[in-house]
Amino acid sequence: MGSENQLFVFFACMFAGVLSGLLYEINGLVRFCVRKKTAAIIADIVFFIVFACIYVGVSVVFRLPDYRLYMFLGQILGFLLYLESFHRIVAFLAKRLYTISRSGCSKIRLRPGKTHERRKI
Repeated sequence: MGSENQLFVFFACMFAGVLSGLLYEINGLVRFCVRKKTAAIIADIVFFIVFACIYVGVSVVFRLPDYRLYMFLGQILGFLLYLESFHRIVAFLAKRLYTISRSGCSKIRLRPGKTHERRKI
């Protein structure tokens, strides 16, 4: 296998790592919504199983050779790349969306002194 092909395989594995980072975002959302420890453990197990399936899928689509150390490092680097860059962007946008929704809900509430009581005659 030539060095050009190895570089392509490395980048394909990085791509699989970034896809796994997106999956990790969904896993984090599930763990946040369900706060039981057993559910968190099950979510982590499902994440690692799907992580392995993503790698197998990428290796089938790109016809990757036998598993080598640089392929594993490419996956880890892609996952870390996602956590250090795209995750921060997603977290920032989620925080902004939450802030906007909270401020919108506070504007809908009634102003002090205004009630919907019936007038007394």
